[in-house]
Amino acid sequence: MKDDVVRAVYDKTDGHCHFCGDKVVLENYGKKSKPYPDGAWELDHVIQRKKGGVSASANYLPACKQCNHLRWHRSGEQLREIIFLGLIAKAEIKAKTQLGREIDAKQEKRRAQNRNRRLRSR
Repeated sequence: MKDDVVRAVYDKTDGHCHFCGDKVVLENYGKKSKPYPDGAWELDHVIQRKKGGVSASANYLPACKQCNHLRWHRSGEQLREIIFLGLIAKAEIKAKTQLGREIDAKQEKRRAQNRNRRLRSR
């Protein structure tokens, strides 16, 4: 990707992920090695290619690696809903409500499944 395009996209949000608002570092654009350095980011297609979006600077916004990988095929609206529900769940867990305890248990079950899946794929 051309440096001037990367810089123009970075500048659109003053160097912040358009999903979570965390600071991204211009020099950490496109870093592929894990663990990703702080501020690692990618160009995110606002309108995904599968939905007719083009690969052009007008259709890009900066997204930190973590947010962009969570997005997958979801629209921005769907991702914001997931984040919003996550904030509600986090508050329930912190308040130690019955719902919070159930969410916490489901979260741990899912993490264990993910760990086991990664171990099997090695």
